[in-house]
Amino acid sequence: MHEPSGSRRMLPRLLPLIILALAALITTALVLTRERPEAQEAPLKRWNVSAVAITPIRATPELTLYGQFEPPQVTRLSSALNADVSRILAVEGEFLPAGSLLIELDQREAELLLRQRKAELSAAEARIAAEQVRHRHDLKSLQLEQSVQALNSDRVKRAESLQARKLLSQEQLDSTRQTYRQQALAIETRRQAIADHPNRLAQLTAERDRIQSLVDSAELDLSRTRIQAPFNTRILSIDTAAGNRVRPGDLLLTLYDSDRLQLRAQLPDSWRTQVAQALQAGSVFAIANWAGEPVQLQLDRLAARVNPGQAGVDALFQLPAQAPALLPGQTLQLQLQLPPRDGVFALPPAALYGTDRLYRLAADDRLQAVPVEVAGQRHLPDGERQLLVTSADLQPGDRIITTQLPNAIGGLPVSVVE
Repeated sequence: MHEPSGSRRMLPRLLPLIILALAALITTALVLTRERPEAQEAPLKRWNVSAVAITPIRATPELTLYGQFEPPQVTRLSSALNADVSRILAVEGEFLPAGSLLIELDQREAELLLRQRKAELSAAEARIAAEQVRHRHDLKSLQLEQSVQALNSDRVKRAESLQARKLLSQEQLDSTRQTYRQQALAIETRRQAIADHPNRLAQLTAERDRIQSLVDSAELDLSRTRIQAPFNTRILSIDTAAGNRVRPGDLLLTLYDSDRLQLRAQLPDSWRTQVAQALQAGSVFAIANWAGEPVQLQLDRLAARVNPGQAGVDALFQLPAQAPALLPGQTLQLQLQLPPRDGVFALPPAALYGTDRLYRLAADDRLQAVPVEVAGQRHLPDGERQLLVTSADLQPGDRIITTQLPNAIGGLPVSVVE
């Protein structure tokens, strides 16, 4: 019996591999011989926008500001002396003319002190009068003493002559000479008193002047018991009550000058230089809607510093003379008018992207970014608001898109919809 050959034994093992190879060849042939579809371009997406053609114009730029009424200074009246509060005549919120009596303090202590000071002044003036009388007496007494001294001198001469002739004792001569010397000493004392008169008078005068200043101070304290309005006033608050004992420096009431209200509006820092130049060149005005009527306010000055937490400098406006009753803290919207400018372009606010960028339509209807400077705004008679911009890159006839696109970027394809 014969065994099968080796090739017959290997055939069952190779058969699966042969089948897989044939399948791969068939699949490759089918892929290579399939019909290929032609490639087609995807349609280009365009965003619908509106656009306007621009023309340079001459316009008066405006800037919208929000102002607040405030007094330049708030005055706080305080007590200048120790006294009791007798009466309070003012009430919070009241308008009062200058010189009106606001608070009255008890005058009795001030009056007592004033009478004491006046008594001291009278005593000082009496001492000056006594010194004048003393001086006049010294002058007359000096003349009399000099006359007596002349007689004493003659007596000494006679005594010396008699003593030389042995008609007068030495003791009598010495007594005569002593009388002469005593009188000479009295005359010298009198002369010294006369010479010292200006010094004594100056001292007494200085003392009188010192007491006079105390009298003036007491009179001033007496006048300070009547607290009066220093100007046309509106009362902000009453800070004491009748019967209170107040000391120097204690707050009595708070008020402000009702004739000096001003309007303070914050000016963006980017406009500070332009407004400052316009103010230096001439008057700058703002238009506000005041009680239903347009009112013109004049820009008075710009603040000297930027306050902490602010992004711009404050602009201070003068109020017209016939201003209605205003309250500090009231706000008002106003349109600041700058000098007219030539060559500006008027566009709807929607045309501006960010703070300094527009998009212009290029020849292939794609967006082209253009940097601009915002010169202000203006209001048309129908109430529409327009931005006024300038740029060296803009030309008359350029078409600027006026639609806000969230994904606007240079080169973006758009389609203009009229």
